[in-house]
Amino acid sequence: LILATRTTRTTRTTRKRKEERHERGVQMTTTTTTTLLSSRMTSSCSDIGPSRRRNACATGRGGGKRAMRRERAYNATTTSRAQQKERLSVVTSLNSTVAKRADAMTAFRTHASASEEPKAARKELYKFWEDSERLSILSLWLALFAVATFVAPKTAGSFDTDLITQLVSSPFQGQVNPLFEALFNSLGVIPAVYASLLLPGGGEKQPKLQPKFFVGASFVLGFFALGPYLIARTPVLNGVKKSDLGFFTKNILESKVNALFLTAFSGFLYYWAFSHLLDVSVVSEFVTLLTKQSTLACVSTCDLIILSLVMKTAIQEDLQRRSSSSPEVKPLFYLLPVLGPSLYLLTRPELEE
Repeated sequence: LILATRTTRTTRTTRKRKEERHERGVQMTTTTTTTLLSSRMTSSCSDIGPSRRRNACATGRGGGKRAMRRERAYNATTTSRAQQKERLSVVTSLNSTVAKRADAMTAFRTHASASEEPKAARKELYKFWEDSERLSILSLWLALFAVATFVAPKTAGSFDTDLITQLVSSPFQGQVNPLFEALFNSLGVIPAVYASLLLPGGGEKQPKLQPKFFVGASFVLGFFALGPYLIARTPVLNGVKKSDLGFFTKNILESKVNALFLTAFSGFLYYWAFSHLLDVSVVSEFVTLLTKQSTLACVSTCDLIILSLVMKTAIQEDLQRRSSSSPEVKPLFYLLPVLGPSLYLLTRPELEE
């Protein structure tokens, strides 16, 4: 009995201990699970919006799982929207880049075609035979040849050579007829005026005909050398900038100092001629020199007349290069020989920089 009683007590004690251990384990497991769920709910509630946070925190264990699912869905939606926006921005930027490149290529092709047309046009000679004004200049050029060959008096001996020597060695000293001396010196002013009018439209604008050679030769040969260029040159009415000019043209021929010097010298030549115009002996001597004695005097007089007649075309073209409109040239500038063109150089507008 005693042994049975002790065995029964021991068995009961063992059962109680096992039950207590089991209860303690269950309590610890419940506490751990509750702690993990609360921590997950707290983290999920801190990552989602305020309204969803309140709902998730108020729903307990099931609410935590739902909150996690909502969070995942929300994050997935947000990520997909961000990716869509990013892709849309990339596509937009690519489209804008392609559009800019297309516009740039269109502008380049337009500019290239626009620049190639003038170049192609400049490679061809001007069709002067279709221009009545150029044909008139051609007829004057041929007429000057005819005068020099058939009309001008034949010089006896070295008369013209001695005349030129006196003009160069003793200028304005009265040793040569004053009227012819003024006329002869005018043939030095007129080529300088033509140089100021024609050289700004030369260079690359005239690849076939360079005006500097014709203008340079005109200081000696007059209209004989300048006539072919005035006939066959290509009109250049725009696109000339001051920065495109050469050093001599930009700093000398475009200078107002040069224009002032030519105007002053032209005025002096007018004074020298008109101061002797009332002297009958001087006038008769000039007529004899022109018609009977000197080929140089006859041809030089005709040369000056023709150079003055064709001056209007060069002045009109130069004026159009310097203004946006098409103004008319004042008659004073081409009807008054020598002095009128010099006054135009003094008053003409500047070229664009």
